[in-house]
Amino acid sequence: MRDRIFQIVENEFSSLIEKIQSDFITNFKAKQHNFLLKELDPLMSAHMVFVSSFESKSGNSIQKVAKEVAKLRYGAENVPQIVNPHQLEHNVQNPNEHEQIIVSNVDMNNPELQGKIAEFMTRCEGDSRKKVCCSVNHESILELLDGELPISNEIHTKPVDLAFWDGDELNIMEIKAGGNLDSSNAPSNAKKLLTIYTGLNYRKTKPYFATIYHKDGEGRTWSGSIKKYLQYPHMFLVGSAFWNKILPEGIDFNEFTRIYNEAIHQINLNDKLNEMIRSCS
Repeated sequence: MRDRIFQIVENEFSSLIEKIQSDFITNFKAKQHNFLLKELDPLMSAHMVFVSSFESKSGNSIQKVAKEVAKLRYGAENVPQIVNPHQLEHNVQNPNEHEQIIVSNVDMNNPELQGKIAEFMTRCEGDSRKKVCCSVNHESILELLDGELPISNEIHTKPVDLAFWDGDELNIMEIKAGGNLDSSNAPSNAKKLLTIYTGLNYRKTKPYFATIYHKDGEGRTWSGSIKKYLQYPHMFLVGSAFWNKILPEGIDFNEFTRIYNEAIHQINLNDKLNEMIRSCS
């Protein structure tokens, strides 16, 4: 399992570095038009270009790694590209290899449904100033499946960051890097997750807001504006909790980070970074 995880990380991040290399010069030259950086040393600017590009592109790469890792634990058949718990008939073509979509006969864009979800979120949202905890959890969200849903004769689809069956329940996740969302993005991300949950219309579904790393440090209480809209820690898988949920038996989060660092060393990331920087001089 360790070797298979190493190979997954090495393959995905080798591909990532190739993409960064292919447009590095173009991105570096574009920074020359930013007068805020005009007086910086070119080497420093080159480092900034790389870090910016790596951070923006690595999110997709690590999500692809997470999907492949989840297959090692739960089996590829339980991490399907097309998530269809009700076995609905459809003619949806398989998405990209690493993408997952849900298929539903619920019109998830229906204004009344969106209003129902918005009203539920408003009624249940937390208020840190009054020390009121958000009440949106895996029990209370069952309310969203009660009553009439806008069922249609058409098939509706939505992408999901990660979805898998754990042997009993369907887990769906909205995944962010550190989860440090601003006040405008937080409610929209929570609503997106609840919309997918409602669209599935499958009571044995557990939705989570997940983060690749713990932005406040492992062992500390995670802070984030989305806690106003989803109950913490009930609806969250932060850092190690996320990875330990999907890693195969015998590999924990600490071991995974060691594997990741070994793979990054294997693909000579620092040497390739230095080559990119030299190409700008």
